[in-house]
Amino acid sequence: MKSSFVALSILFLVFSSKSSLGEQAEPLLDINGDKVVMGTKYYITSWVWGAGGGGLNLHAGRNALCPMDVIQESWDTRNGLPLTFSHVSNHGNQDDNIVYESTDVNIKFTNAPVSCNQPTVWKVDDYDESTGQWYITTNGVEGNAGPETLQNWFKFERYEHTYGYKIVHCPSVCESCVKLCSNVGYHVADDGVRRMALKETPFVLVFKKVSEATDLLIKQKTKV
Repeated sequence: MKSSFVALSILFLVFSSKSSLGEQAEPLLDINGDKVVMGTKYYITSWVWGAGGGGLNLHAGRNALCPMDVIQESWDTRNGLPLTFSHVSNHGNQDDNIVYESTDVNIKFTNAPVSCNQPTVWKVDDYDESTGQWYITTNGVEGNAGPETLQNWFKFERYEHTYGYKIVHCPSVCESCVKLCSNVGYHVADDGVRRMALKETPFVLVFKKVSEATDLLIKQKTKV
């Protein structure tokens, strides 16, 4: 219990964020410069090619079979599984179909394996005493913003002066709640798996629209 409290204290950070609903945030952009749209399928892959690894996927093992953890593929040639995003509905005069920077969103895998009959919505898992990590797992709740769903909300923010983004967990859906606030990065466990977790160093990413990535793959195979 003591170590869990210490970890919570360390992660209770103050983030400079445009997350309040009264401020106009910038729309997220994919690698083609198009706005990221709710309900559209995207791959989230590393902003750094090569050694940066690939896209995000699901992995069983830490919790027996279910819920499955969110991991990063080791190889940059693997896009991982498609993801969709949904946000809190009240955004003033913002376009509700667009996903904005520094805005609370649910992140959900699509086309996921059927081995777990559970939602594939991301959430922050309970503190793992054995590794000292707050891992990102699934079986979260989509929507229903409030104190009961704090662990299910994430934000995308521009990473410094790059074209990439980072994922932040610091929900604004309950301003009076005690919450974890941290970047999302990856932790390499003893089994060599890159499990996503709350980390000081963020995973820097880009968005690839699944339909365009599929079209490109078909064209490449046609030329062979």
